[in-house]
Amino acid sequence: MKLPHPDYPQHNLQPGQLWVTQEPQWIITLLGSCVAVTMFHARFRLAAICHAMLPKPQGQLGPDPDHRFRYVSQVIPVMAERFTRLGLRPEEVEVKVFGGGNVIDLGGDPHDDHLIGDANVALTRQLLQSARFHIKGESVGGNRGCKIAFNTHSGEVLHKRLSRGGAKR
Repeated sequence: MKLPHPDYPQHNLQPGQLWVTQEPQWIITLLGSCVAVTMFHARFRLAAICHAMLPKPQGQLGPDPDHRFRYVSQVIPVMAERFTRLGLRPEEVEVKVFGGGNVIDLGGDPHDDHLIGDANVALTRQLLQSARFHIKGESVGGNRGCKIAFNTHSGEVLHKRLSRGGAKR
């Protein structure tokens, strides 16, 4: 994937991370069943991206508070709060959702959230809607992973589907 503005710093976003910045950068991540949510406010040039691995924790989160960003149920409210706490209205924020491929199957009935990708996307949509954020673009689902590059200065997201056998998380 060739990036316009190659002079911007590039950072790789790992699973379970949240990145919030006002600096021009390219944030790059690989997704399988995980979801990435980007939020961008053009006037303030405020950008955020997460890489959530699972819909919600199965038990206690444990002592490391940064583990909460592994979960859609934990990271989406944090992202929404970071924008609204500044007085930004949800309708002013450009939100995009990526990933959620069904590359991992836990078995059983797909309607029982056994497909992690589907469950991640469903909960992401639900939480964004509850917080009154509107998804302006998405590329989710399917049976392959993807690579995305988020331009934190413009809100642009470049997206590329991986060949079979790509990202597995």
